[in-house]
Amino acid sequence: MSTRIDRNPRTNVGATQKQEPASTAAKSTSGNSVAERSLLKGAAVDAFLGAPLTQRALASLGNPTAAANQVAATPAPVLSREEEAAARKALENATNREDPSYITEWLKAHPDPAQQAAFMDMLFEYGAPAGNLLDKAGKLRPEDQKLLSKAVDAAYRSGALTLDELTEAVGSPGNGSWPGETHETLANIIAGTGNPELINAYVERELEIMTAGNAEDPARAVAIATALAGLPPAELQKSLERHPDIVPLLLKNLDDPIVMGGGSALGKLLDAASAIQPPTEQSLQVFMESISYLGQNSDSRAAAARFFQRNADAILSAVDDASGSIGSQGAGKLSEFFTRTLFTEPGFEGQEAFHAFVTGKLSEMQKTLETQAQANPPSQETQRLARAMGSLVGAIEGGFLLAVEELDKRNEAVEGLVGLLFKLKELLPSSKLPGAGKLQDLTIDQIEKWVVDALKEHPDDPKDAIPFHRLFGEQISNPLLRSIYDAARLTSLENRELGLND
Repeated sequence: MSTRIDRNPRTNVGATQKQEPASTAAKSTSGNSVAERSLLKGAAVDAFLGAPLTQRALASLGNPTAAANQVAATPAPVLSREEEAAARKALENATNREDPSYITEWLKAHPDPAQQAAFMDMLFEYGAPAGNLLDKAGKLRPEDQKLLSKAVDAAYRSGALTLDELTEAVGSPGNGSWPGETHETLANIIAGTGNPELINAYVERELEIMTAGNAEDPARAVAIATALAGLPPAELQKSLERHPDIVPLLLKNLDDPIVMGGGSALGKLLDAASAIQPPTEQSLQVFMESISYLGQNSDSRAAAARFFQRNADAILSAVDDASGSIGSQGAGKLSEFFTRTLFTEPGFEGQEAFHAFVTGKLSEMQKTLETQAQANPPSQETQRLARAMGSLVGAIEGGFLLAVEELDKRNEAVEGLVGLLFKLKELLPSSKLPGAGKLQDLTIDQIEKWVVDALKEHPDDPKDAIPFHRLFGEQISNPLLRSIYDAARLTSLENRELGLND
């Protein structure tokens, strides 16, 4: 729900306090306003219901018979006068009591899409107060919020709700929208429609206000990220292309100390970007630039881990150089990513699966290198893979070092490394930990003792204490591929320090 800073009372949308915005003045009619508005909108409700073309539509296409019959064809009101009065009473109760459950109860009692569209038409004719009311729906059950999304979508597709009315509901600085309003619930409702036209119009309005020179409000980044996450993958790609600077702007604002819910909104955006397949330059930008903003939020960490699992090859290709090694900026970013997802608290849902994915990915790369065990020289493709594998291992070790050296998270880092080593037992059964024996014969307590003892022996240089890379290097039989792997791993560690300082 929105975080309020200014507690000034807002204008209600009830019948006794109705305000007519200038852009909707033309909609005001006498008599049955809902029925007459539907006539003004060209009987769009008929098209929404899947009925044949109306007499009005046929006449507009030049059908003379339809034109003659149009005057006589007067559609029945969508809502009777009694129903309309009851609808307005429900809206009045909802706003006077700041309780959108009156809206959802009315919608449940009137499941007909045309009637629901007429009801939402009445709600949105009041502009910003309508958006404020919907933004309070966070206290409702998820199924009721979905009902609101469905009704908004139905109203738009029927023609009862216009994009102008939607953007008016977002409000403006000082008019229905206070600084510090995240609009997260309103954004969730719009995102829940899955309708690209509604979502894009909503995003554009929030973005317009957030970037206004004298009215920037970082909290709106929560709404923008939440709404963007509701776009289908192809539409999200288009939106990212249309706004090439939106990712750094959103990330900066989501990280603002006054913003509540920024981490969860980032998680939603990461998951949505991950659904863009194959991954694109723009979707990978969302991932790479978000790493520095994962912080202590479990939702964003979990989403970043899922993104890596789904797009690991594309990520590694995006950060490597012509030789296959990871460049300095990429090494720094990935080291920080592994710090957040492998070596520091808090944990997150799916972390065990992520650990298994990382060790499995390294084992898969090592096994591919073994297909060239006797080759002299090995293929260029496997040489490139050896560099990629060494760089990845170096980035993982860099993540461990960052936790130990810079973040002073030694205990957490140890626990994370033990978890990785323990998962290697079945993947690399012949590997040995120096002074401890075969990895496959060790218990998790023995592995933890080995890691802790190694750190104690080398407190000032933990990179020499934990030869994580040797577990994989020992499995590379081809001497040239092993030397390439070792060199790439060291380069990645060095580059990681440069990348973290960029």
